[in-house]
Amino acid sequence: MAKRPEKKLNLEAGNAKPKGGRLKLILLILLSSLLAAGVGGGAAWYLLGGMQAQTPSEPAPKEPGYLALDPPLVVNFEGNGRVRFLQVGIVLMARDPQVLEAARKHLPAIRNDLMLLFGDERYEVLLTPEGKEAVRQEALEAVRQVLMDRGEPADVQAIYFNSFVMQ
Repeated sequence: MAKRPEKKLNLEAGNAKPKGGRLKLILLILLSSLLAAGVGGGAAWYLLGGMQAQTPSEPAPKEPGYLALDPPLVVNFEGNGRVRFLQVGIVLMARDPQVLEAARKHLPAIRNDLMLLFGDERYEVLLTPEGKEAVRQEALEAVRQVLMDRGEPADVQAIYFNSFVMQ
């Protein structure tokens, strides 16, 4: 059998370093620093993202609720020397359900004050869009006043006329 040539080993005390050791050490330091940077970046993203989620933002506005005053109000008033009639359908809008429940509870008083309000109006005023808008604002204030007089929450935000018929 053929003999293999023997490799000469240099076993002197000063030359016993492995040749690939320096490269492995550099790669190990590089990988550990990349790992540390990744962990630090991930932790910062997690913590900063968590802090943003914890800060209170503005609460979303509540959905509006509606209460129709059924049946429509029918009032008579005088206009140009003649008896005139007004039939108006009214819807209240509030974002707090407690306000609508209070309005439902005191509906007879609200209807009474609105009938008195509409009965005092002049026919010529109600013919114009500006007059209708002014009466709508007065009606809103009247509804709020009825609720406040009874110690109820009065944050009715709007009144809408869903029908408005004059003869």
